[in-house]
Amino acid sequence: MNFGLFEADLSSRELRKRGHRIHLQDQPFQLLSLLLERPGEVVTREEVRKKLWSDGTYVDFDEGLDTALKKLRFALGDSAQNPTFIETIPRRGYRFVAPVSRNGLATYALPGSSAETLADGPPNTIVLGGHHAPPEGARVAPRTAALLKYALTVTVVIAALAVFHYYKRSSPASPLNLQTLEITRLTDNGMVSGVAISPDGRFAVYAKRDGEKEGLWIRQVVTRSDVQILPPDTNGFHGLTFSPDGDYIYFVRSDKNDAYFKYLYSIPALGGTVRKLITDVDSPVSFSPDGRQFVYEHCAQPTNDIEIKIAYADGSGDHVLAVVHNGSGFMFQPGPNWSPDGKTIAVPVLLLEKPQRWVLYSVSTTTGGLRELYSSSDAIGRPVWISGGRDLLMPHSDPELHRTQLWTVSLALGETHPFTNDLTDYGLDLDLTRDGRSAAAIATKTVSHVWSAPVTNLSAAVQVTTGDFPLLEVTETSDGKLLATGRDGALWMMNADGSQLAHFSNVRNANAVTPCGHFILFASEELGIVSLIRVDSSGMQPATIATANLCCPVCSRDGNSALYVSIAQPQKIWQVPITGGAPAEVAEVLGSQLVGRLTISPDGKLLAYPYTQYGHVPSEGRSVAVVPIDGGPPVKNFKISQDADTLQWRWSPDGKSLHYVQTADGAANIWEQPLAGGQPKQLTKFTSGEIFDFNWTSDGKQLLLTRGERTSDVVLLKSHP
Repeated sequence: MNFGLFEADLSSRELRKRGHRIHLQDQPFQLLSLLLERPGEVVTREEVRKKLWSDGTYVDFDEGLDTALKKLRFALGDSAQNPTFIETIPRRGYRFVAPVSRNGLATYALPGSSAETLADGPPNTIVLGGHHAPPEGARVAPRTAALLKYALTVTVVIAALAVFHYYKRSSPASPLNLQTLEITRLTDNGMVSGVAISPDGRFAVYAKRDGEKEGLWIRQVVTRSDVQILPPDTNGFHGLTFSPDGDYIYFVRSDKNDAYFKYLYSIPALGGTVRKLITDVDSPVSFSPDGRQFVYEHCAQPTNDIEIKIAYADGSGDHVLAVVHNGSGFMFQPGPNWSPDGKTIAVPVLLLEKPQRWVLYSVSTTTGGLRELYSSSDAIGRPVWISGGRDLLMPHSDPELHRTQLWTVSLALGETHPFTNDLTDYGLDLDLTRDGRSAAAIATKTVSHVWSAPVTNLSAAVQVTTGDFPLLEVTETSDGKLLATGRDGALWMMNADGSQLAHFSNVRNANAVTPCGHFILFASEELGIVSLIRVDSSGMQPATIATANLCCPVCSRDGNSALYVSIAQPQKIWQVPITGGAPAEVAEVLGSQLVGRLTISPDGKLLAYPYTQYGHVPSEGRSVAVVPIDGGPPVKNFKISQDADTLQWRWSPDGKSLHYVQTADGAANIWEQPLAGGQPKQLTKFTSGEIFDFNWTSDGKQLLLTRGERTSDVVLLKSHP
């Protein structure tokens, strides 16, 4: 049977749209079959119960029927408020209201008709074409003639609607426009980690965090109903894209053993069989206008090259179009976007230069040539094409506002202009409908406070700061006060009980703050330059002791030097005197990439850090190396769980264990891994929330934490005609 763009085979229980099979569970398909067998008729809820639950084993029939109907409407893209296919008849049942054809014979439902029918035709229907047309010269009964006239009218109306929709799709649509822009929140679960919108704007697919796991959901934009298409699992999602016809979703997902190694998959938009297409993918994909090919990025570790690669829609024919040299492969890339005319690909990349900078390139699809459109020291998200391909819209970090806004870039001139100027902190994900009138983005918010707990009873943790301003890192100074970094990159000083909170220094964009002898040490990025800076105990007299593409600084236990890692490949550990001087190479990072911070043992002799063998297939997972601080082979090297947060590692106060953060059942807690071996042990007993940072006081008697929650939801930006 055919209806609209769909074809249902009742014998094989298959539903297809434009030839592509749509996954539909058994009970929703049985309900569809029952309605298709009687188009135009009211099928009562009691009839449905007898057909679908004849054995009486289902206790809550109302919930079961409502769930089956919801899944069926979702598969058809239908709405209960404005039905195209299934109409709800209050207190009675349901009716299939769309035209249905059987074996090439168009059958139209006639609402309100009596039981009088044509010969060989089903009740309350009239059949057009085939052997059911009256023979030439035959006398047509008045009732039959009326029915034929009605059917002809229906046919003309359907044809007119088809022409209207064709020209509506063919005519240029109004692009996103600030004067008519409406921003609405599409989800309210606070757990979204990635989003894409279907080309027609009817659906949004999003990844949803569920504790330490992530699942994949699809939401119908009009009805705001959800269907889960992949259950939660520990290997997270990192890039979502609809195919141009909207029938498939392409997504990038982490290896179960290594969050930094990823694969590209596809799945039918409403669920079904998952297909792995490409191994080792480092960005979302973007399709060519004809839908035959897609483009993605591959970080060619251990070099600093980022390859722009093209493959066919099934993953075959994978080849390099262009190479960006000296690009940072330290992160998952925002992603490229193919222009509507097929001639250009826009791609943002972080270049490891001095100063390091973000560059938005245009790449020729015929020659692979690179042209720099725009450059900034601040992060650029995934761009989308607007104004018929003449301009780009992109998320762009604003260091003054300390949040990400949307900006436009002219393809011809490279000129940029702010598009939004609101209080929303947009993520780096951005997707646009085919007509350019609707965009999907992610709005984020972070709440984080400083907490403290005695080592004798870690369950007795208390919150020591209040207010809406998030504090993300915390450490103890030599005089027993607490030093924290804010969401705005400023440094804050307070007493141990959180009182007398005040700015500590006028430095900006500080991170990885740590006491170092009589000084305070931290990293700061300004205009693309990452500097290792020290200030005195009052926050004054700043001095730069190293400048490089560096991360993860830590102070030696004697306070005489600092260690850090250079990000560019091959990654190396360096040591520099706290008073300044030439940095000295300590060792090369094991594996191919650091995946967390450096931490020094209490006796100052050992250095520990997590790393991965990036690019090995299959992935070997992540490991922790414990090495002499002066260099040399590791004294310990052990595998770590995929669930462990490798960004947060500390030595225990007694130097016998390593502590780290792990999330389970929706709550982050601190765990302990003895160096002597054995099973990890959970130390804290929080039942909710996220831990952003933790540290032990110098005497080992107090545990300091910053904890709270990070919320993120899909927002829809739409321009009205």
